[in-house]
Amino acid sequence: MARKVKADRAKEKARKQKIILACLGVVLVLLLVIQGPKTLKLLHNTPAAPVVAAATTTTSTAVTATPAATPTAAAPTGALVSAVQPTVDAGQLREFSHFASKDPFATQVATPAPGSTTPTSTTPTPTPTPTPTLPPAPPAPSPTSAVISLNGELMSVAVDSDFPTSGVTFSRIGSLFHLASLTKTTAKVTIVGGSYADGAPALTLTLGKPVTLQNTADGTRYRLVLEPPGTQIPVPTTSTPTVTTPGSVVPTGP
Repeated sequence: MARKVKADRAKEKARKQKIILACLGVVLVLLLVIQGPKTLKLLHNTPAAPVVAAATTTTSTAVTATPAATPTAAAPTGALVSAVQPTVDAGQLREFSHFASKDPFATQVATPAPGSTTPTSTTPTPTPTPTPTLPPAPPAPSPTSAVISLNGELMSVAVDSDFPTSGVTFSRIGSLFHLASLTKTTAKVTIVGGSYADGAPALTLTLGKPVTLQNTADGTRYRLVLEPPGTQIPVPTTSTPTVTTPGSVVPTGP
């Protein structure tokens, strides 16, 4: 039984090898059919001789230069030669021409005639004028006084001084506020003999924005406004102030 199995395997292997050989043979035949003519053409292909044009030109020249040739025989030869155009291969020239030669020792620049003078430019070169540098403008001085409205009363207050110094409020409680510092758009105001309820050392007034303060001791309200510079102030009236003890002043809102 084992021998029969081995024999069957050997037959199957031989059959497969025959099939493979047959396929390879078919492929080889196809390659020979396709590539065979191309290979034979490359082997028997002879390049064209590039000396045909030169030989034809030499013959034409010889015939024309022979003194024994008659005009009737030379005309057809020249016409035949000019009618046949030689073939030009790659890298060959069909015709060429010469450039006009020049004498390298001859002067190429025109020489001026004797007695003539070459004009020279006498226009002077303008000297650039230096641009003057302007010094920087000095900084504007800080204002020394401000116009403040207190409960509708306009008053001029100098920096580091108390206010009001006249009017209804002054006649009632005297000078309550102090102008600590001043700029073009802001002013810092403190309380004379008192303080703000929030503990701030000073209140900052902005130009044109009113601030309302309230005295916590008696409930009196004070409306402060920093007016623009140059605001007209009425003539103050003097009155005797009634001194009261100021308490804490708190801002009640804009």
